[in-house]
Amino acid sequence: MWFDFGRNERFPTIYDEHRTPVTVDVLDAGFILAAVILAVSFYVSMLTPRLKDNIFSYSRVTVSILIGVMIMLGNFGQEWEVGHVKSVMPYKAGSGVQINGSVGIKIGLRSVNVTLVSDVDRNSSLKHEVINYNERFHWTWDQGRFGFGPFAGQLQQEFRKAQYEGVPTPILWIMEYFVIDGEGFRFGRFYRTAGWYSHILMWGAFPCWLLANIFFKSVVRYGGYCLGVAGLLQWSANLVWLVVRNPNPLIIPFEDGAIETIFGPSYWLTFSCGTICLTLSIVILILEYYFPEKLYNYFGVDLLKTADIRQIFDDNPENYQAIDNTTSKPLLAQDHMEMEMRNTPRNVEHVQRRSIQVYKSRNRNTILKKAPAADPVYYSFYNQQPSTTSASANPRLPSRNLPPPLPSRAVR
Repeated sequence: MWFDFGRNERFPTIYDEHRTPVTVDVLDAGFILAAVILAVSFYVSMLTPRLKDNIFSYSRVTVSILIGVMIMLGNFGQEWEVGHVKSVMPYKAGSGVQINGSVGIKIGLRSVNVTLVSDVDRNSSLKHEVINYNERFHWTWDQGRFGFGPFAGQLQQEFRKAQYEGVPTPILWIMEYFVIDGEGFRFGRFYRTAGWYSHILMWGAFPCWLLANIFFKSVVRYGGYCLGVAGLLQWSANLVWLVVRNPNPLIIPFEDGAIETIFGPSYWLTFSCGTICLTLSIVILILEYYFPEKLYNYFGVDLLKTADIRQIFDDNPENYQAIDNTTSKPLLAQDHMEMEMRNTPRNVEHVQRRSIQVYKSRNRNTILKKAPAADPVYYSFYNQQPSTTSASANPRLPSRNLPPPLPSRAVR
C-alpha cells in the first residue's frame, strides 16, 4: 500500500524522545496571545469613519483588555517570589562531578519552579550532557499526610517522583526546604496557604472586571465601583501573600552564596494592576460627578437612558410640570419619563443643569418646568411630543389626575 512507502517496519513510526529546555511559560504566552487576538478583533470590528469615536473606542478596549490580561497573569504567574545564585555544586547523586552552575527558584501561587543551567566543560565526563533543567512542583491544594505515600500532598509525591527520575541534586536540595513539614521547616505549608487565599482574591477580581465592562455600557458609575473593588481585591492578594507566606525568611545556602527570595514580577504586576484599577475608578467617579455629559459621551452611552431613575408621582404633583414649547400645554404622563433624584440640593441643582444642557444640545422641544413650592424634590424630564391619549388609559400610571396646566410661559 501507499502508506508503506519508505518504511521497513510494519507498524507506525516511533520517534525518539526529543527533550528541549523550557524557554517560556506556555500558560502566560497563551494569555498574552488571547489578549492580542481579542484586541485585534475589536479594533477591526469597531472601526468607524469618525476619528473621535475610534479614539474613544480603541482606548476603552485597550485599557480593558490590558487590565484583564494583567489579572490573569498575576493569578497564574510563576514569579511572585524569585531567587538566584551562581555557585559550585554537585551534579547528581552517585557522581562526584562538580559543576559551576546557576540555580534559580520561582515561587507562584500554585507551585514552585526550580531551574538549573550550567556550561559543561568539554574535557569533563559530562561533555555530552546538556545541563538546562526546569522542574515545576505543584502544591494545589491539600497538605496531605506526613511522608511520601499515596495520601501525602501533591508536592511530596512529585518530589519523590523526581528522586526516582534522577533529577540533579541542586534541584532536590532546594525542594527539600518545601517538602519537609516540621519544626522550623514549614516553608511549603506557609507558601501553599498564602497561595490559596491569594488566588481566591485574584479570582474575585476577575468577575469584578467583567462586571465593570458590562456596567460601562449601562450605568458608568456602577462600573467604576466594580473596577475599584477589583483593585482592592488585588491589593488584598498582595497583602495576604506578604503576611501569610512565611514568618521566617527563606535562605537556601550554597558553597559560593545563598538563595534569598525577593518579590518578583508577578507580585508587582498584581500591585500595579490594582493601582491602575483604583485610580481609574476614582477618576470615573469624579468625572461622573462633575462632567457626566463628557463621561457618558466617552463611553458611548445615552445619559438620559441610564441615569438612576424611577417613575414616580408625588403626593403634590402640581409642584412640577412639563411644558411643551410648541403648545405651552402640559405633557401627558405616558409621553414622558419621570426621574426621581435624591433629596439633596446638590443633586437637584446638578440634575437640572445636566438635563437642560443635554436637551439643548439635542435640539429637543421639551424642557424642565419647575413650579413654586418645590418640596419634596422631584424633577420630570421629557423627550417626546404630546399625545392625545389620556393618562388614565396607561395601565402603568397611577389612577390620579394630572395637575392642571400652568400659564403659557415656556422656559427656553
